[in-house]
Amino acid sequence: MEPCFPIDTKGHPIILIGLMGCGKTTIGKELSRMTGMPLIDMDSIIEEQIGKKISDIFRDEGEGHFRALETALLRYIENSISEGKGNVIISTGGGVVLKKINRDILRRMGFTVWFDVDVPTLLERTSRSQNRPLLQSPDRFEILTRLLKERAPLYAETAHLKLESSHISVQDTIPLVHEAAKQFFA
Repeated sequence: MEPCFPIDTKGHPIILIGLMGCGKTTIGKELSRMTGMPLIDMDSIIEEQIGKKISDIFRDEGEGHFRALETALLRYIENSISEGKGNVIISTGGGVVLKKINRDILRRMGFTVWFDVDVPTLLERTSRSQNRPLLQSPDRFEILTRLLKERAPLYAETAHLKLESSHISVQDTIPLVHEAAKQFFA
């Protein structure tokens, strides 16, 4: 694939949202490489700052505590962006949209892309991971179906662009995001 050129985001981030396993981190890393924009992986930052894996945070402090950490990090990122540090790519956690304040921050902060992926594809992509606290159940298909049904309207409310990406490669997704971001920031 030909390298993309940097995007002038006018100091605003490209934000990637979607259910676990939709490809946010993988696409974020490749988009970062292709554009030269730094990647902020929210889950990784929280793990690093707290010193625990997300699954351990869920187990020890609960999902509510983790969601509060996400909001605090989003507020910090938003404040940093107001200081002119927003030419970045942000990969969010799958549940970041559960809180209205988060949806509002994401929507106003930059260009938000929702990777909409069907449940069978999500199931296959998450099948090898033991670090998904909401999927610690024998019936992962039912859980992913329920999560997608609950969260799809929230992703739709937050996103500037919805990409149906169940059967599209990372290499084919990058140019779509790149071109849409260029148009958004034009």
